[in-house]
Amino acid sequence: MSHAPASPPPTSSSAGLGFAASYARLVADHVRARDLDARPVLAALGLGSDEADGSMPALTDSPVGPGNDAGTRWVPATRLAEALAVAAELCRDPHTALHIAQQVRPANMGALGYTLISCAAFESGLALFERLQGLICTQVRAVHVLQGERIRSRLETLGEVPRDTALWTFTLATRLAFARWVSGRHLVLDAVWLPCPAPADPAPLQAYFGCPLHFDADMASELAPAAWLTLPNPHADPHMHRLMSAVTDQQWAQQAQDGSRLATVLRQHIAARLQAGHLPLLEDVAPEVEADLGTSPRQLQRRLAEQNLSFKDLVEQVRRDQVLHELRHTTLPLADIAQRAAYAEPSSLHRAVRRWTGQTPLAIRQAPPHHGPDAPTSESQTPE
Repeated sequence: MSHAPASPPPTSSSAGLGFAASYARLVADHVRARDLDARPVLAALGLGSDEADGSMPALTDSPVGPGNDAGTRWVPATRLAEALAVAAELCRDPHTALHIAQQVRPANMGALGYTLISCAAFESGLALFERLQGLICTQVRAVHVLQGERIRSRLETLGEVPRDTALWTFTLATRLAFARWVSGRHLVLDAVWLPCPAPADPAPLQAYFGCPLHFDADMASELAPAAWLTLPNPHADPHMHRLMSAVTDQQWAQQAQDGSRLATVLRQHIAARLQAGHLPLLEDVAPEVEADLGTSPRQLQRRLAEQNLSFKDLVEQVRRDQVLHELRHTTLPLADIAQRAAYAEPSSLHRAVRRWTGQTPLAIRQAPPHHGPDAPTSESQTPE
């Protein structure tokens, strides 16, 4: 088995996107625990070689924001997928991603992990996670909706997130593993949808989840019993919760002042509205940004101007990244891709793709596999 090609450094539009280094280092820790050389995994993650002795260096190709802690260093999803492939080869185990996921603990989530584990109940922990999940991942955003007696969790992606089986096994299994660890119960979801091919042997994954698994889905999602919301937390600790909540609030406030964080939050809300078929306006997302970052609509406009950011350009960047990703990595019909990018009709999508790349959507879809983030073009990027 050959290693996946190394991912190039992220472009400026993807700065600050990825998984927190404390979370991604689970992969290296797993390899090291088996007395194997973790340096190839660290290289794939983009971490410095001194990570091998347990210290936490900066990512070699990712910006470090205010606070200079593990929660502000990001491992892009493409690099995490590559690291999981390297780990599976080193361990000679195709189910390595599943085994790694089961080892997740609060420490891997930083202060947020301890804040979650000390919550009084499952419901308050879920609400807290939805609000502060950007401290551990900015490329996959979970949105939870109560639907009768079920909780529907939809995992929205931003930027280049491969439809890679190991990556999505790791992402979804860590969520369940942490929920089981916190609750002290063997929780079983009602169903899971994974946006990736089934593994060659799906039995271990099926046994771990214990519910129907649907592969090659358009989007990752989970269905859970609403009764989970009333579960008590056996680890509840009011004193620790107050202490760690203060730490996470401070970390969140630090990130809120970071220019790349503002752009990331805007891109997340833009992507969510686009995928719902709505072309967002600044006034549409301003209340959501205020809830996330404590930035009023007037402050938002001022900060955009100070950082020379154009909301219109951000919408176009998110549209472009999403459309090209879905053309290259999904089998969605062009009409669906157009709708999910808020284009009125496929012909508008066709013109946009030609403007971005000089090629037709069909040519993009039929091209050889593409690695790494999309290269920028010199074409005009005015929304349709």
